[in-house]
Amino acid sequence: MNQWTPAWHCVSPDYNQDLAVFENITQRCLFTNNLRGSKVRIRFSNLYNDRPVTMEHVAVATCNRLTGRQSSPVAVTLNGNRQIRVAPNARPCSDEIFLPVTPEDDLLVWQYFGQKTVFRSVCTTSTWHSWQSTHHTGNFFAGEPLGFTLQQQLAPALAADPTPCQFAAGLSEVSVLAEDSPLLVALFGDSITQMSYFSDCLLAELYRRFPGKCALINGGIAGNRIQKSFPDARNFPGGGHQFGIAGRDRFVQDLYDGMTPDLVFVLEGVNDCSHSLVFHEPDVPSSRDIYGALTQVVDIAHRRGSRVCLCTIPPFGAFGEVWRDQAEALRCACNDLIRADGLADKVLDLDAVLRDPDDPHRMQAGLHLGDGVHPNWKGGAKMARAVLDCCFAED
Repeated sequence: MNQWTPAWHCVSPDYNQDLAVFENITQRCLFTNNLRGSKVRIRFSNLYNDRPVTMEHVAVATCNRLTGRQSSPVAVTLNGNRQIRVAPNARPCSDEIFLPVTPEDDLLVWQYFGQKTVFRSVCTTSTWHSWQSTHHTGNFFAGEPLGFTLQQQLAPALAADPTPCQFAAGLSEVSVLAEDSPLLVALFGDSITQMSYFSDCLLAELYRRFPGKCALINGGIAGNRIQKSFPDARNFPGGGHQFGIAGRDRFVQDLYDGMTPDLVFVLEGVNDCSHSLVFHEPDVPSSRDIYGALTQVVDIAHRRGSRVCLCTIPPFGAFGEVWRDQAEALRCACNDLIRADGLADKVLDLDAVLRDPDDPHRMQAGLHLGDGVHPNWKGGAKMARAVLDCCFAED
C-alpha cells in the first residue's frame, strides 16, 4: 500500500527575530532520498511570521546519485497556482506532483523569491551530507547559476554562529508517495541530533543496508529541553526562543503531523541538566523531573503506534564552570533512571558509547568538536554503529 513518507523532514524553530531576508534570490536544495514512488509533495513553512511568504516559482527534479542524470524540472503548485503564497504562521503541503522516484534518486528543489521576503524561522544543519542548500542572486528557475550569494548577506545572525551551518528557508519537508510501506525512523533530540553528525552517519548506513525500505528524519532543535521550554536567555539573539518549547510539548507536532514513525530514538536531557543553572532559573529540575518528562514522550509514542529507543545522556564539557558539578550529578542520576527504564522498547547507553574509558565524566577525546559535548564525525559514526547494533543488527 502506498503512503506519504518524508524523504526529508526538518524542524524549524522560532528565532524571535527577522532571521533572513531574500529578494531576487533562488534557493536550491538537494535532499538525499531512499524511497521509491510515483509522486512527490513539498511542505512549505512560514512559521512564527506575521507576514506572508511568496515564491514566484518552485520546481522539483530527481538527480540520480549513480549516474548524475537529472530529470526535467516539474513545476510545483499550491491550490493550482504556480505562484506559491504561504500565509503567516502556516505550513501547507503543495499539490501532488507526478514525479517517478527511485531509491537512487535524490530530490532537487528550486524556489525563487522575487520580492522582498522576511523569514523568522529556517531549517539548519551543520553538515552537508543528507541535505545541502545554496543561494543565488537572480532567477535561476530554468538555468544554472554561476555564483553564490553568501550567508552573511542573507542571514547574518546565522553567519555569526560559532558553529557553521547551512540553512533552507520556506520549506520543512519533502515527501514521496512511497511504495512497499517503508520503515520510518525518527530521531528526536537537541543539538546533538540537529547538527546531524550523528543522523547523517546513521542515514548513510541505513540507506546502504536497506535501499528503498526506510527513511530517516531529524527532529532535533539545538538547545532544546525535554521538560521545560526555552530559558530567559537575554544575551542570546532572540532571547533564546530558538531553543524551542519543551520537547514533551512539541513531540506530536514535530513527529506526528501527517506521519507516524515506526521507531523513535529519544536523545534529550543534557540541556535540562545545565540550562536552569546556566541561566539562573529559580527552580532546578530533579533527575526524576527530567526522567518523568522522557517517560511522557515514550508514552505518547506508544499510544500512537511507535516503538521507542530511549538513550542515556552523553557526557558534556563545561569544565571550570561553577555549575558543572551539580549538572554532572544530575546527568548521572538521570542516566541511572534511564538504564533501569522498563517503559521504552529499548534503552541505548550512548553515555557508555561516548565517554572516556579513563574518566566517565567526560567525552572521549577525538569524538567531539572540541567543546566536550557535541560529537564530531567520529563521534557521530560511533553513535550510529551503536544504534545499528541495538536495533538493526545484521544477520
